[in-house]
Amino acid sequence: MYPRITVVTVNYNLAPFLEEAMRSVLDQEYPNLEYIVVDGGSTDGSQEIIQKYEDRLAWWVSEPDEGQYDALQKGFARATGEILCWLNSDDLFHRRSLFTVAEIFGQYPEVEWLMGFPTEYAPDGSCVHRITLPWARWSRRRYLTYDFQFIQQESTFWRRSLWEKAGGKLDTSLQLAGDMELWARFFRSAQLYTTLTLLGGFRYRGGDQRSRTQMRAYLDECRTVIERERARLSRGRRIGLTLLRPLAFPFGLLFFLDVPGLRSVYARWYRLPPVLRYDFDQGKYVKSARQVKHPPLYLRGRQVARKG
Repeated sequence: MYPRITVVTVNYNLAPFLEEAMRSVLDQEYPNLEYIVVDGGSTDGSQEIIQKYEDRLAWWVSEPDEGQYDALQKGFARATGEILCWLNSDDLFHRRSLFTVAEIFGQYPEVEWLMGFPTEYAPDGSCVHRITLPWARWSRRRYLTYDFQFIQQESTFWRRSLWEKAGGKLDTSLQLAGDMELWARFFRSAQLYTTLTLLGGFRYRGGDQRSRTQMRAYLDECRTVIERERARLSRGRRIGLTLLRPLAFPFGLLFFLDVPGLRSVYARWYRLPPVLRYDFDQGKYVKSARQVKHPPLYLRGRQVARKG
C-alpha cells in the first residue's frame, strides 16, 4: 500500500538545524521510508547527531565531497525508492507529508512530478510565510519564459521513472542551480503538478546561507540553465516563447485574480496542469482548474459555496 520513498539529506556543518530536519522525516513514521544522509565531513558535531539515528537510516556517510550536488549524487546512487526527493539539513518537511505524496502518486498514475504549496520557515522553525498560489503553478512554457521563481525544491517529489528518463543524475558542475537544471530535464517529459497541501518548506536561517548571500549568482546560473534549454528548441519555438511573454501580464492578471472563464486563457496558453486539492466531501484529492478556494457566502440562512 505504501510505495518506497527515498529521502536524501545532505549536510555540512549545520548541526544546529540537522536534528530537526532529520526528525521532520523520521517522526512521520512512514512505513516504507528509505532515508539516506550524506555529510561532507562536518566538524561541528553533526556526525554525532547522525549516529544517534543511524539505526533508522538506510545508509549514511561522512566524508569530504565536491559540493552539494556531488553529495546528493552519492545519495541518489544508493536510492531504491519508487519516489525520490531531497531535503537539505536546514529545511523541514510538514507533518505526514510523505503519506500525502504516496496517496497522490497512487491515485494519479499520470502525475510523475509533484510540488506542495510553497512554505517558508523562520530560523526557529516557525512556519511564517507562504508564496501565493498563482505563482506556485508552473509549466515548461512558464519556465522557458524565465518565470521560474519559485519551484520549491524542499517540497518537490518525483517518480523514479522520470528521474531515469532525465538521465538519473544531477549536474555536478553547477554550484547553486543544480535543482533548476534537473527541473529543465524533467520538463522535457512531464508536467509539474502542484498540490494545495503543505509538504516541505525552506528555512531562512541568516548568517552565511547561500540562498541569501549568493542570490544574484544563483539567479544568473538559473538564467544560464534556461538559455541552454531554450537553445535546444527550434528557432520558431523560441520566437513563439518570446512573443508569449508580453501577454503574461494582461491575461495573467485575470488568471491570478481567478476570474471565472477568463482565467482559462492564461492557463491554456501556458499549458498549466490543474491543481490537486483535498476534497473533504469525497475524502480524496481531486483535480481542479480553480486556484483558490473562496469562502462560502451566508445567504438566506444557509451557506452557499462558490462553484466552478
